[in-house]
Amino acid sequence: MRSLFATGGILLVLVVTIETATAIEPADETVSVGFNFYDGGGIMVQGPAVIVRKDVLDKLSIEAGGRVDLVSSASIDVVTQASRYTENRKEYSIGTSSIFGDTLMTTGYARSDESDYISDLLSLSLAHDLMDKNLTLTMKLARSWDQVGRNDDPAFGWKDFNRTIYAVGVAQSMTARWLVQLNYELTADEGLINNPYRSVLTLSGGTAPENYPEARTGHAFVVRTAYGFLPDDAEGEGGGRRSIQLDYRYYQDTFDIRSHTGKFLYQHYVSSDWLLGFSYRYHRQGEASFYGDRLPTTQIFKARDKELSRFSDQWIGGSIKFKPEQWRWRSIENPYFKLGYNFLIFNYDNFTDPRTGGLYSVRANVLQASFGFNY
Repeated sequence: MRSLFATGGILLVLVVTIETATAIEPADETVSVGFNFYDGGGIMVQGPAVIVRKDVLDKLSIEAGGRVDLVSSASIDVVTQASRYTENRKEYSIGTSSIFGDTLMTTGYARSDESDYISDLLSLSLAHDLMDKNLTLTMKLARSWDQVGRNDDPAFGWKDFNRTIYAVGVAQSMTARWLVQLNYELTADEGLINNPYRSVLTLSGGTAPENYPEARTGHAFVVRTAYGFLPDDAEGEGGGRRSIQLDYRYYQDTFDIRSHTGKFLYQHYVSSDWLLGFSYRYHRQGEASFYGDRLPTTQIFKARDKELSRFSDQWIGGSIKFKPEQWRWRSIENPYFKLGYNFLIFNYDNFTDPRTGGLYSVRANVLQASFGFNY
C-alpha cells in the first residue's frame, strides 16, 4: 500500500557527523548493517538493512544494498475500512560514485516490491567544488516508475504512478567551522496519486472512493547552518568536540498544502570514542484544498487522508555512537556501533476518528541500530 512508503520514510533519519562538510573525496570501502523498528498508530514495521561499498577502479566505487520490512498494520484507515493485514516489503539498490577532478557523480537504481506496489527508481547526482573547495554546488535528477494494485480487487489491475525530482543546492564554508547550505527541490507526480483502498466520509453518512487530481507539483526550500566547536586543546582529538545544526524547510504544492519544518541537532563527543546526539523536529502543515473530514458527494476531488489534513508533529530523539579510534583486526578497521531512538507525536486538527468522534492523534516509537566498518 502507498501508506507503507510514508512509513518507510519515517525510518530514514538523516545522520550528520560532527565535522563540518569537507571537499569531495573518494568513498571508503565499507559494510553497514542495520535494523529499523517503528511502532505507532496501529502500524508496526521492522526489518534489517545492509549496504556494501567497494572500490573497483581508481576514484570509482560501487554500492549495493537491500532491506526487508515486515509490516503489520491496523491503522485507522485499515480498522475503519478493512481488516488488519501483514506483509513483507523488499527493496534492493545499486549505485556508483565517480570522481572527475573536482566533480563527484553518483548514479543509483532501486527497486522495491510488495504485494500491491512495485517501484523502480533511477537517480543521477552531481557535486562540484569551487573556490578552493569552500563552495560546493549540487544537482540531482530522479525518476520513479511505480505500479499500484489492489489485493482485494483483481479487476482493478495495475495503475501507473510516476514521480520526477529535480534538486539543486549550494553549500558554503563561511569559516573552517561554520557551514551554510541552501537547497531547492521540485517534485512532479502524475498518475494514481491517492491510495486505492481509502474512502471518504460523506455528509449524508455514507462513504465514497477518494478521487485526487492526476498531477501534483511540489516545491521545497531548505536553509541549513551548522557550526562545530573544538575544545581548548586545539587539535580536538579527544572528547569535547561538539556541533550544532539548524534546519528550516518550507513546502508548498498544487494541492494548496503549505508546511513549515524546523529541526535542531546537537552532537557531542564525550570522549574520543563516544558520540552523543540529541535532535528535535517540529512540523506544521495546512490541509489540501479538497480535503475534508466529511465531504459532499457532489464534490469532484475528495480526500480524507490524514496526511493531507491540517496537523502538526514533533520528533524528539537521541543517539549514541561508539567508534574506537585506531582499532584494527586483519582487514577490518574503524568499526562503529550506533543506537538511535525517536519519539513521535502527531496531532491532527481536523481529522476525526470515526470510532470515537474525537480528533485523532498518534504516538510512535522509532528505534534504529546499526553496525559498520571499513575494510
